Parts: sequence; C-alpha cells; structure tokens
Amino acid sequence: MSSALPPNQRVIVVQADRTVALETVPLDKPGPGEVLIKNTAVAQNPSDWKAVENGYIAPGKGFGWDFAGRIAALGEGVTNWKIGDRVAGFHFALRATRIAQNAYCEYTLASAAKPLLHTPDNITDEEAATVPLAIFSALQGLHLIADFPKRAPLGGRPLLVWGGSSSVGQYAIQLARIAGYKVITTASPKHHAFVKSLGAAVAIDYRAPDVVEQIIAASGRGGVDFVYDAISENGSIELAARAFRKDGPRKSAVVLPPDLSNLDPTVEYHLVMPCAFLDYDFDLGEEYFPRNKAHVNLALDLIANAADWFKEGRLKPNPVTVRPGGLSGIPAGLEFMKAGKVSGTKLVYRVADTPT
Repeated sequence: MSSALPPNQRVIVVQADRTVALETVPLDKPGPGEVLIKNTAVAQNPSDWKAVENGYIAPGKGFGWDFAGRIAALGEGVTNWKIGDRVAGFHFALRATRIAQNAYCEYTLASAAKPLLHTPDNITDEEAATVPLAIFSALQGLHLIADFPKRAPLGGRPLLVWGGSSSVGQYAIQLARIAGYKVITTASPKHHAFVKSLGAAVAIDYRAPDVVEQIIAASGRGGVDFVYDAISENGSIELAARAFRKDGPRKSAVVLPPDLSNLDPTVEYHLVMPCAFLDYDFDLGEEYFPRNKAHVNLALDLIANAADWFKEGRLKPNPVTVRPGGLSGIPAGLEFMKAGKVSGTKLVYRVADTPT
C-alpha cells in the first residue's frame, strides 16, 4: 500500500577515495514487514565522518544514522503504522544491505517491528531527527550500569555524565533525572545553565585542574556510583574513574572502545552499542556482541514512553543547527564536525533544501 512514489531517489553515497557524494539511484520498495519513510530531516553524528574516513563503509554504499519524516508506503503485513504517520528512527549503516537502509536519503526503509518514534506534535521533524541514536545510546548505557529504567532509591544516588552538552550526554542527563538519580555533569562553562535546565544538579568545567575533586565533593558521598562517559576519549575515561566512590558499584558506560592498557581494574566498564536495539549482532574483531532480544524490547518500551515524555516536556530534544543545502550539504557538514566546530547542538539537514 502506498501513495504515488518516484522511480528514483537521491542519496549520499560513499566514494572510492573515502569522500561522499550525492547520487541518484532507483527507489527501493518496502518488503514484507517494512515501511518506507519520506525523510524530511536527517541528523549528523560523529560516527558518520569516522566511519567514512576509516573505511568502515564500502564504496557505493549509503550511510547515515538518524532520520525523521512521514511514512510513504507500507510493506505486506504492516498493521501498526499507517501512511502519513510522523516517525523518527535510526539505522546501523554498517549492516545495511540496501542503499535505502540508511538515513542520508530522500526515502529510507525501516522494519515496522523495530523501534520507531511516533513523533509528537510538539516537536518538529528537525528536532525529532536528533532523538533516535542519541537517546538509545543513553538508554543502553544507563541500563547496563544502573539497570535503567529501575528507579534510584530515594535521595538520588550520584551519577556522573561526562560530556553533558553532547547529543548523547543531553539524553543521558534527562533519562537519569527521570529515574531519580542526582546527576553531576561536565561541560564547558558556556553550557552549564543549559545542562542544568535538563536536570543536572551540578555542572563542572571538564577542563578544570581539580575537576575530579569537584565531582567527588558534589556527590556528597565521597564519589559517584555510576559514570556515563558520553565522550570516551582524550583522557575522559581515566579521569572519570578517579571520581568513583571507593565502596560503590563503580560501573562506567563508554561510547568508544577504550584503551585496555589504561583501564582501572577496579571499574566495571560497558561499551555502548545501540545497534543491539535493532536486533543485530556485531563483531568488533576483539569483541563480539550477539543479538539481544531483551534490549530490543527495552527500546520498544522506551520509545513508547519517550513520545509521552516529549509531550509532557519531561524530555527535550537536542538544540538544532540546520545546515544549508539539504542532502548536498552533508559532505561539507562532515568536514565541519571533523574540525571540532560543533558544540552543544546537533547538525540537521532539511531534505527539501536539496537542490533539484
């Protein structure tokens, strides 16, 4: 079942020289159990430029994680969605078998059985595109270290979010606050008021020479119980480990594979791999992540609750910076992010802005 669809679509495709370019390709139709979404907005993540530059995505393949738009066609057997529904979701580009199983497209394919946010009326598609990958990354890390969505005991156990103004950090702060934790976060001083508005009790400059001592003092308990490191590079993993309470759980979620030689052996580390929410297994070479149905169910529960939390104002999407040029602006946007020019905001592209 579908409305009128074009024969072709424009997509961003990885080139042999590890650059990306806008190309026109045949439009994939949804198979059984799939939906086809006409994207209105797509969001950029640091993993995008890293995946291209490091050769993780083969030439001729599409990529991109976060998308938002309206359902344009239903595959056979789909009954839980209808044409015209506003949705947002994410793809795991490294496992895509068809070019439309990526975000940087005019149309993207998604499984109707996997987590899709039913976009609430009070957030825009540009805002909705910031949600999926970041909120699922926050969810998985908090689940692994603190059994989220289980609530914290009364009084709020101290939880550190390192990098609170990052896209993932913003959602980690909010979910931890909803669960009742006392959230301490690090961020540049210019972002302190903002991260506190999301629910952080204390914000500390991550560049302060005594940042660890400030975190311990702010905990009120001799250190934090849990760490969500939304940066996981440039020494943040090692610094955060020094902020743990000595007799606490000492569990840390990291978003990048750590240098094993520098890890504190008294800390239990968990690598965040949100692809588990899409029912994929993933092989990192040194470590294998099997399919995890429990995580898929956890994601489905969260996405149902998240729609209500956005409506109620308990969750706020990332601040958005709309880049010019639609899909054609993505190559320049990747270089902009690689140069470290993004802070406290999510880069988003309006698909309709793509030149004809």
